[in-house]
Amino acid sequence: MCTFLAKRNSTYYFRRVVPAELRPFFGGRREWMVSLGTKDRDTAKRLIPDKTKETDRLLDEALASLGRVVPSNPSSASQPMNGLDPFAGMSQEAIERQLEHEAAEGRLAIAQDDAWEEAVEWEAALPPDHPAARLLRDAREERDRYRGRYRRRKQRDRHDETPPKSPGEAPQGASAKQVEEIPGVMLDPTIVDLWAAERKVVQKGIDTHRGVVRWFYERVGKKPVDQITRKDVLSFKDSLIADNTAANTNMKLSRLQTLLQWAEDNDYREGNPAKGVRVLNTDAAKNKRKPFDIGSLNAIFSSPVYSEEARPTQGRGEAAYWLPLLALFTGARLEELGQLRPVDVQLERYPDDTGEERSAWFIHIREDDEDNLKLKNAASERVVPVHPELQRLGFVAFVEAAKKVKQARLFPLLKPNIYGRLTAKWGEWFGPYLRKTVGITDKRLVFHSFRHTFKDYARHAGIVEGVQRQIMGHSPGDVADEYGSGYSLHQLVEGMKLYKVPGLKVLR
Repeated sequence: MCTFLAKRNSTYYFRRVVPAELRPFFGGRREWMVSLGTKDRDTAKRLIPDKTKETDRLLDEALASLGRVVPSNPSSASQPMNGLDPFAGMSQEAIERQLEHEAAEGRLAIAQDDAWEEAVEWEAALPPDHPAARLLRDAREERDRYRGRYRRRKQRDRHDETPPKSPGEAPQGASAKQVEEIPGVMLDPTIVDLWAAERKVVQKGIDTHRGVVRWFYERVGKKPVDQITRKDVLSFKDSLIADNTAANTNMKLSRLQTLLQWAEDNDYREGNPAKGVRVLNTDAAKNKRKPFDIGSLNAIFSSPVYSEEARPTQGRGEAAYWLPLLALFTGARLEELGQLRPVDVQLERYPDDTGEERSAWFIHIREDDEDNLKLKNAASERVVPVHPELQRLGFVAFVEAAKKVKQARLFPLLKPNIYGRLTAKWGEWFGPYLRKTVGITDKRLVFHSFRHTFKDYARHAGIVEGVQRQIMGHSPGDVADEYGSGYSLHQLVEGMKLYKVPGLKVLR
């Protein structure tokens, strides 16, 4: 098993947990998550040992500062497969720390067969007395016991027409000892934790799904995930209707459905009892977000931020000026723009359709765990040509000035909220600014309306649908879109040149 190797989307990362007692030495950091800059597994595996040694040194220094003895390196007598020992250069204590953490996670990782196949291979390749071998063996045996109990439960339930009514109630023909041996897998914490770990869900998403499970338990009662019935879900829906709008009810039902679907997909239960359960939202069309019309756009871009160079405190300096413009001319999401760094805007060279070399400015929208850059999904990572109008208004000069003074972010006055979202507070300012200062009172017009507006004008300009999707970071339209590497930089630049907002006047 190649320890510390992780994969996000299609890129490999070095991922290593920082022990809890040492986190104060690293500013509270819980783990190292560093891109290895490759999509090839073998290349990534060759890069892991250097990262391992580097973090070993940091951990050993932190241990030494605690006054603890750093053990000597383990024996190098092992002959791991392919001649690459992922534990080479690590102290025995470092190996045990890491694998104890992995073993604890592994007891829950029922569905991660590919990772466990590697674990079994490494266990066979390592000498029995290797510090890693014992921990790998313990984790595997614990997992096998858990899966065996789960399989027995499934077999028993298939032959039992009367399922248990509660976690502590034995089914017909089951002894008290059998019930004790078969643990009930709960939505929270087990399913939520596994789902979040697999999908790399941010903390806000974890909290909102935990909240739905809590409400579900309060209204229906706690029960293992494989005992939740459609009647339970319908009862939950009925209880929500009394205190929630149709939109909020459907949102909660959707989150419950997501967790139950993950449980079904990973053999924790059969079927998804929440599938298709929702309420009719008669206000959905009425409350749907709208694109800005040209009158609203001109009202925004002639407001005090643009006509008087006003910079309200809550508008966070130049963010008040540039974020709406960037949204209108890129179609990007608010957080994608707010977290941009100066280095994410670059002059790139590329061949045109005749092979002649050209150059253009591009905005790189990407994930970076070290810098806490987060994206909605895999399709969100992309490059977006800088529109000529943004260049005319001075965006490139603004970026170059930020690079010159070595700013970490383009908009350094944006500060993260408790979930790490840089634009959350800015968004709270922009809504009232839109209503009270600009005079746009239609609640269907919000910052996200810029994204709808970009889509509309892109359509009207005749930009190829696939180019639109790639610029906006939308998922592929069909299976065929997933073939190849997407549209070229030249095609993106030419598509962006077509984008126009007729009648728009932006003051500078």
